[in-house]
Parts: sequence; C-alpha cells; structure tokens
Amino acid sequence: MKFLLGFAIGIVVCWFIFFKWNDKNRQTLSSHQTTLERVESLGKLELVRMNIRDVMEHRQIRQWLLPDASALLIISGEVVGCIDLHKVKPENIIIEKDKIKIQLPAPELCYCKVDHSNSKVYSTRFSYFTKIDLVDSAYREAEKQLWNMALESGILDQTQTTAVALLKPFFENLGFKQVEISFMERR
Repeated sequence: MKFLLGFAIGIVVCWFIFFKWNDKNRQTLSSHQTTLERVESLGKLELVRMNIRDVMEHRQIRQWLLPDASALLIISGEVVGCIDLHKVKPENIIIEKDKIKIQLPAPELCYCKVDHSNSKVYSTRFSYFTKIDLVDSAYREAEKQLWNMALESGILDQTQTTAVALLKPFFENLGFKQVEISFMERR
C-alpha cells in the first residue's frame, strides 16, 4: 500500500516538474524576414467609429448522434464609417465667387473588426477536436453581426452628418461664405 502511495506521489511530482516547471522556464525564439510589399494612398476620410459589445452563443449543428457544439463569447469590436475622397471628381465641385457646392460620395463602412484583445471565449461545449474551428467560425459570424448592428444603428447617417459638420467650417475658413455639401445616392 505504501509502495502504491509513494509511486503515485512520485508520478505527480515528476509530472509537475516535467510539465509545469518546464513551461515556466520555456523560452521562445522568433525570426522574421519582413518585406514591405506595397504602399497605397487610401484617401478615405474616417469620420465615425462605433465600439460595439455583443454576447454571443454560437452553435454548430451536427447531423449525427453527437450533441451540437456551442461556444459562449463576449465580443468587442469596432466599425468605422468613412467617405472615400478618391471618388470626388472635378465636376463634383462647383465654385462661384464666394460660394462652393460639393457633392461627396455616399458614406460607407471602411472596416469592421473584432477586437480580440477585449473579446473573450467564456465556454465551449461538446467541441471535442473542433474547438478552434468553432471559435473561428463564431468570430467570423460576430464580425457580420457587428457590421449589421452598425448599419442598424445609423452609422452611415452619422458619418454624413459628421462630414458636413467637419467640412463646412473648413471651407468657410478658406473664405467661402456659402458652403453647400450634398452626397451621392447610397447603393
């Protein structure tokens, strides 16, 4: 009996030394060979940023006898509304003495991204060997939800309002007494 107890304690101590102590003293090395591939002129005027949080339960329905895999996540992300100034053409700007008329492109969503550093996976169930795929799928679905939530919350209208509030004083300070800003139709 003492032999079995001593053997079990020995295994636990060896496990602790080998796995736990070794993990704490492990060093990692990285080597990089970075190459700048391309520099682009974006020309997008970012005007509105929405930070959105979402509690999400994501399920993968299974066909066979296995229970559905699920994950519970708290998602944090941001969506940015902008105006692409590359789309402004000379015919979109009309200047008459001290009056300027500008037709800007319709507001659009510049990007939508999940902030992984502020998002958290709280639990996964029945994911077995597919946990990474389940969580990755959940994050992709969350990004779509952030995009839709921003549109439903009126980010494009806020982007348009902010563009007028920002650009009108700018052109007035350039000496234009009348500034008319309009927008192309949204698709």
